[in-house]
Amino acid sequence: MSVKNIYEFPEGFLWGTSTSAYQIEGGISNDWSEWEKSEKRINELKKQGKNPSDFISGQACDSYHLYKKDFELAKNMNTNAIRFGIEWARVQPKKGEWDEKELEHYRNVFREAKRHGFDIVLTLWHWTSPLWVTYENGWENKETVKYYLAYVEKMVNEFGHFVDYWITLNEPMVPVSNGYLKGTFPPGEKCMFKARRVMNNLVRANNGAYEIIHQHYPDAMVSITVLWSYYEPANKFNFIDLFLVKIFNFFANQLFFNKIKKHFDFVAFDYYFHNRVVAYPPFIKNLNRKTNDLGWEIFPEGIYSVIKSLSIFKKPIIVMENGLADKQDKYRASFIVDHLLYIHKAIEEGADVRGYFHWSLLDNFEWAHGYAPKFGLYEVDYKTMERKPRKSVEVYSAICRDNRIEV
Repeated sequence: MSVKNIYEFPEGFLWGTSTSAYQIEGGISNDWSEWEKSEKRINELKKQGKNPSDFISGQACDSYHLYKKDFELAKNMNTNAIRFGIEWARVQPKKGEWDEKELEHYRNVFREAKRHGFDIVLTLWHWTSPLWVTYENGWENKETVKYYLAYVEKMVNEFGHFVDYWITLNEPMVPVSNGYLKGTFPPGEKCMFKARRVMNNLVRANNGAYEIIHQHYPDAMVSITVLWSYYEPANKFNFIDLFLVKIFNFFANQLFFNKIKKHFDFVAFDYYFHNRVVAYPPFIKNLNRKTNDLGWEIFPEGIYSVIKSLSIFKKPIIVMENGLADKQDKYRASFIVDHLLYIHKAIEEGADVRGYFHWSLLDNFEWAHGYAPKFGLYEVDYKTMERKPRKSVEVYSAICRDNRIEV
């Protein structure tokens, strides 16, 4: 007779899924939609032998119209929380003008989420901006901070009473790095000085948004999400490996948090990557014993090390994104269980982890990767927009229902 080990999670633990407006709603015109159709972008994709149409977001999952169905799917998985976003370009398509129809649409989205009893995590900025902001040089322009804060003020006034947790900015260092150093995100720049300027403007944006939200709701829980990767030396006795780990940790993980200092109430992090650092180019050499469809190494023990390192902030911690591209659903169930076991271990050792949000509820548009990666617990047929549960839904549903893992 087999014996099950049972791992209980704290009472009130948040079980959820994460999405972003641009990746699921569809029908949005903003800086990303223009970038996708730009001649520069299309020519680059053709050079790589790729079909540009696979990298156009278009109708995405049509969650703009199907949000009720999507919330129902999330509720059927026994989740008690959900993370979604507002698309700035929808509610303020022109400078100084608010679209009342779109504000009412989002009001209905919030009402529906609350009808299902969800705690709501709201993302205010998930990498996309209105075109009128782009025409004024986007985040390179100091004035964009002012525009963003006016948007935040409006959203707080309109929807603040619905929101349980606020995310002012999603993974801000990713668009800084990819948009202004690597050139793989809009605006496709490769300029360190512009990258620094954009980063500093995003810091000002977060700090200002934090103050605005707390003026209206003094007890609000406000943060950013940060993509926090686990870096470790390939050889712990090699001082070059150790030094490089510190460099990578500082710039990729710590820098933005260091700059916002007291302007966050909890730590919201996204874990996808383990990086085994070596002393020679390209400086990352993973063993890749198991990888997802994008070739990213599956390394669940890394989330334990990340949580332990984040505990230095002495603030509540929420895993805001964790998932994998897995079209055949070969690894997703074990991926969830294995990561949660390491999260549980960190909790047992005193880490104040309050919740876990899986990325993602649905297959969606994955930015520069287009539609090929399948991160969804639910598969989406983009022709019919039908949603189908993958087998891993059963596993996650049972965990959320019972607030525990049985192994």
